Amino acid sequence: MRGHAAFVLFLFALATSVTSAAPARLVYRIDHATARIEHNRLVIAASGAVSTGGWEKPRLRLHEVPAAQGETLEVEFVATPPRHRAAVVQAVLPVHAKFAARLPRAGVIQVKIVSQTNAVTVPVAQLSSR
Repeated sequence: MRGHAAFVLFLFALATSVTSAAPARLVYRIDHATARIEHNRLVIAASGAVSTGGWEKPRLRLHEVPAAQGETLEVEFVATPPRHRAAVVQAVLPVHAKFAARLPRAGVIQVKIVSQTNAVTVPVAQLSSR
């Protein structure tokens, strides 16, 4: 009986280790993006799609680019993919993400958002004061 209980615990531990969260991966595509300065913060927003259901936590992740590359700040549009062998909807589904960061280094005038199949480059817009 003890051997059976130990075997069941072993199988449970194996199953939970296999279903642990996968690292974030690039989303399938970007449909629209904006970048603007609001309240002394750079606010980047993107909408796009993932290739199946089950993706979680869409977000924009700043890609470290050497300062020498000048006027473009690069951001990756990522999400956590579904668990391996999970039953998911087989359809392209929309995702959205927004990211607020400190102001970029001097000289940055545009933001490039990267996905699996495309990249979108948008100018950094100044919010008009009223």
